[in-house]
Amino acid sequence: MNSPIDYQVEDGIAVLTINRPEARNALDWLAQQQFAEGIQLAAADPTLRVLIITAAGDRAFASGGDIKELVNYPTRKDAFRLRRLMGGALTQLTQLPLPVIAAVNGDSVGGGCEIMSACDLRLSAESARFKFAQVQVGLTTGWGGAARMVHLLGAARAMELLLTGRFFVAAEAQAIGFVQRLVATSDVKEGALEWAWELKSLPREALAAFKRLTWESAGQSLDETYHLEEQLFVDLWSKGDHLEAMAAFIEKRRPRFDGH
Repeated sequence: MNSPIDYQVEDGIAVLTINRPEARNALDWLAQQQFAEGIQLAAADPTLRVLIITAAGDRAFASGGDIKELVNYPTRKDAFRLRRLMGGALTQLTQLPLPVIAAVNGDSVGGGCEIMSACDLRLSAESARFKFAQVQVGLTTGWGGAARMVHLLGAARAMELLLTGRFFVAAEAQAIGFVQRLVATSDVKEGALEWAWELKSLPREALAAFKRLTWESAGQSLDETYHLEEQLFVDLWSKGDHLEAMAAFIEKRRPRFDGH
């Protein structure tokens, strides 16, 4: 039996793959646990530069929780377990000090869209469709997706998508800013790896600082965000990557960043 989550690292780039194509990559309890463990592995790896989250097959990226299994878990205790396991994993995803790319190989429904919302960058197959289906099964988002969608798209766009639970296609997702890059279905993994290598070539600490600044601004006042920006800017000013970039500019050569 194949593991429902595959986690591989090569050249500082990790790829976490949801591997349940026979269930449209819905996450049962085991898949949720292994997904959370994969994020913990990424958090504990100081050599990691980029994390890609994708899925097996070409039909679905993720379909949220596996209803065929979850129908047997109807209690409030079960709801808390579901919320804390995946909600905690996605919160940790936003806090990783490295870029996270969603490589969306197919349709993303319900919790799958919540996983996408917790990634920093989203590359999608042109044929993919998206749907916040929670309202149609009598629920809200449970993994932090509503708050992140308001942060990403603004209240008006988020409200419409969450209240209607309608499908929207990849072209619309790009137009509203939910997806940044579109590629052919066959090019999703290659496109994500190319993007990861682009990011890997940039200063590690500056990427981590920009990620922190962007995510934390959602819960801060402007003054608080300005203060955090000042702190991060000043901290980076005397670091090796910034000094190397200035030296390279003066010497008219490409900078050689080492992450220190």
